[in-house]
Amino acid sequence: MTGGAQRIWLITGASSGFGRALAGACEEFTLDQLREQMELNFFAAAEMSRAVLPTMRAQRSGHILTVSSIAGVVAMNAAGPYCAAKFAIEGWTESLALEVAPLGIHVTLVEPGAFRTEFAGDVNMRPAASIAAYRPVVETFETYLETSAGKQMGDPAKAAQRMLEVVDSDNPPTRLMLGRDAYAIWDDTIAKRIADIDSWRGPGEDTAFPDAEMAEIEL
Repeated sequence: MTGGAQRIWLITGASSGFGRALAGACEEFTLDQLREQMELNFFAAAEMSRAVLPTMRAQRSGHILTVSSIAGVVAMNAAGPYCAAKFAIEGWTESLALEVAPLGIHVTLVEPGAFRTEFAGDVNMRPAASIAAYRPVVETFETYLETSAGKQMGDPAKAAQRMLEVVDSDNPPTRLMLGRDAYAIWDDTIAKRIADIDSWRGPGEDTAFPDAEMAEIEL
């Protein structure tokens, strides 16, 4: 974080490896493990943002970069608790960005794909109990983590440079996706998501009272 009358900024939600990996089916994790993921990847990052906001509001400027993940916008097999926490920080951060924009404060979500950090090689949370029905899915993800460790295409130094460029930008984005793999996953997912939602659009829209009018809300 740099201070002074002209500029103050914060990168939150980050670690030496953009988080820590886990592998297991949603049903296999305990409630305590779910809470641990939320504490690490949601509450800690949210609290850091809250801590600097009074100073930023006082000088009506500043920039918060919150490191999320492509797994914060696209759910993945065998990583449910991690995805849930990253989805949570996405919602929090996007709402925060809307709230503080009139105060001259910028907020950017950073959504990396696979970068060559310790993430894939450091699976530090596993389920308390294994359920045989989920083994094929979980083992596929475990194999991916093991074989990709140290071979990810993403260069952390280049990711850091892009974040600094965003900080220096006069018109920074609300979202900064990093890595060709992240963009490819997003493009494929959004196309499938639109098709899935549109497949029930007619019945889904036909749920209003006959005399009701749609209220306008500014987002």
